[in-house]
Amino acid sequence: MNAVASEVSKLKLRLDQAQLSYRDAALKSRREIVILKRLISRLSAACRGLDHELDQKLIALRQELEQNQDISKILPRLAVVERLVSRLANFAERENQDLSRHISRSSEVLHQMHSLPAQLKRELTQALSQPGESLSQTHQQVYRLLAFYERAVKLLSTQESDASQTAVDLDVQLKLTHDLQHLITELDFDGETGDKLQTIRNRLLTGVTPSALLEIVLDILRLVLDGTHQERRASQQFLDNVHGELATLQKTTQQSAEQSQTIYEHRSGMTTELADLAQQIRTGLKERQSLDSWRPELTAMTKELLILAERNRALEKREQALLEQLHYNESKIISLYEQTQDYRKRLQDQEQRMFLDNLTRVYNRAAFHDRLNHEYQRWLRNQHPLCVALVDIDEFKKINTSFGHAAGDKILKIIARAIRQQLSPTDFIARFSDDAFMLILPETDEETRNKRLGCIREAIVKLPFRFRDKNVTISVSIGATLFEANDTPPDIIERTEKALISARSAGNNRILWIA
Repeated sequence: MNAVASEVSKLKLRLDQAQLSYRDAALKSRREIVILKRLISRLSAACRGLDHELDQKLIALRQELEQNQDISKILPRLAVVERLVSRLANFAERENQDLSRHISRSSEVLHQMHSLPAQLKRELTQALSQPGESLSQTHQQVYRLLAFYERAVKLLSTQESDASQTAVDLDVQLKLTHDLQHLITELDFDGETGDKLQTIRNRLLTGVTPSALLEIVLDILRLVLDGTHQERRASQQFLDNVHGELATLQKTTQQSAEQSQTIYEHRSGMTTELADLAQQIRTGLKERQSLDSWRPELTAMTKELLILAERNRALEKREQALLEQLHYNESKIISLYEQTQDYRKRLQDQEQRMFLDNLTRVYNRAAFHDRLNHEYQRWLRNQHPLCVALVDIDEFKKINTSFGHAAGDKILKIIARAIRQQLSPTDFIARFSDDAFMLILPETDEETRNKRLGCIREAIVKLPFRFRDKNVTISVSIGATLFEANDTPPDIIERTEKALISARSAGNNRILWIA
């Protein structure tokens, strides 16, 4: 009897150990759920804005994870997210097809122009024969490039066919050159593509002939297509990685959930059987007077206990495999989390570059319009004083001509920094054109804004510039105005430009207010 009781005690101890192992596996599963919650949250942040439906599904999936601990019930949602990611991967291709059609139409327009040189037509055909690939957020810029390209060809055709339109064509060429310079500034590509675009921008600053302008537009088009193709490949690779990792995670998570449920059911059955055997032995010990008469039944129960022990060892092996699977899932989740973190940082860097001027490192024109609209809405609500000023460098083109564009770039950087130093933390500065900066001074009284603009003008005059062994004094003209009555942002911009023209007409180094 003591031997049987000892054997039962050992089996019970092993069962307790097996239950502890199962609880460890359950803890691992809960940890996996926590990591999956964090992953979904980071993935939602990284993919925000790429697709509205994907945003909604990720939010719903995150909420489901918060409310439901049974991970097997959210597997259908994971499958939906996987399909959306796959669909999103094809979105750029569809967008690119629209761009290709636009390029084809522009190509037809160019080929219909008889004055276009044959060599240039061949170069155009060669340049547009390659399939274009780009991200959707740069499509509009490429459309603008194609529109500029059409205007450049029309300019060349008009100059050759009608000499009386020379003055008009010159204005068109200057405007086209000016717009191309701004566009290159906004593109902000890194690496070799960015360097080549910057070289083209410097060439445009020196002035080019109509035929050279046409070649430049073609070069810009090629560079933009190459740059956007590189960006698309990087984004496509990220989406493919996310898609593959999500598919793997879904599969392994489903397998883990199924195995965990099966082990739980087997363990519950073994516990019931062992409890029944223990109860039979306990009853027999109480009721049986002779061990010899009970031996056959006791032998049968011992065999059942041995079978239970074998089944328990088999479950232990399955639990070990499940633990290894959980470790594998954890490493996959961590890897995907790191990928989304890297991609999120890249998006943040791109967003920052999108609103900063490359040269001066102040905000660009797009950021200015965004901030002006924001301040305009605040002005409508609060009616506080809202000042906008346009600061333009006097005779900047002469400086470029006399000392080169490197000197001009240096002047722009230093003046941008000098203006920023005179502004308060709530003020705003943006590069508005090649040699002009827009300022927004919210909630400043008359004395404060006059003093601030005066300090800017005086600080710039005092800047010590020296080029080619010559001391150079730089001054600025400032046109300023206030929001009043029924003003809108376009009204204010137009009025600051008029104020600047009036300031220049009165002489350099002046501040002029206009109402």
